[in-house]
Amino acid sequence: MPAMSASSPPARAGIGAIELLAAGYAVGMAGTLWDWWEHFVGPGIQSPHLVIDLGGLLVVGVLAFSGQIDYRSRAFTVLYLLVVLVALIALGPTTLGAVAPTSTLTAALNQALSPAAVVPYLPLVLLASWSAGRWLSLDKATWWRMTASLGILVVAAGMLWDVYWHQTHAAEIRASMASLPPHQVMAAGFLIGLVGAAYGAALQVKPRRAVEERR
Repeated sequence: MPAMSASSPPARAGIGAIELLAAGYAVGMAGTLWDWWEHFVGPGIQSPHLVIDLGGLLVVGVLAFSGQIDYRSRAFTVLYLLVVLVALIALGPTTLGAVAPTSTLTAALNQALSPAAVVPYLPLVLLASWSAGRWLSLDKATWWRMTASLGILVVAAGMLWDVYWHQTHAAEIRASMASLPPHQVMAAGFLIGLVGAAYGAALQVKPRRAVEERR
């Protein structure tokens, strides 16, 4: 995936990459709002969580695989394995809960969870931090690039907090997930990232149109 730039010509801007970043944040935000609505009208379902996770993984993927990458290097292999691990951690329990919510495996997983369940989610924070830092290093640090990269860090922190919150407040039931602090943090992260990425995408429209008109 080509490197994304704040104000450079389309050849360096990475056509479609910044739009994918904005789309990832938008999908995550949509999933968060959907989750809030489902819990407001009923007990809630797992489908919005899948949308949230997919949005977050898309953002991480764009940040991690932008720029020049040697696909035969050991660093790429480690990065690829870390992305797969994070995807399994993020999507595995949610997918299982959505496909087989009453299965024995789902029940056993829920009963086995404890405050220590946050430990498997630490690679998510690690990958988000590394990806955001790497993406910022590809070009000059403008406000919108810093905002676009900061968003996923806030989301990752919110997800980690959310896991811990639900394991330490298992008996607490609220009508709206919007009132839970971890969910508010996640929503803020998606919104922060969306503002930065959308602004960056808007900056690329005019240069690209100019190049197309010259062809």
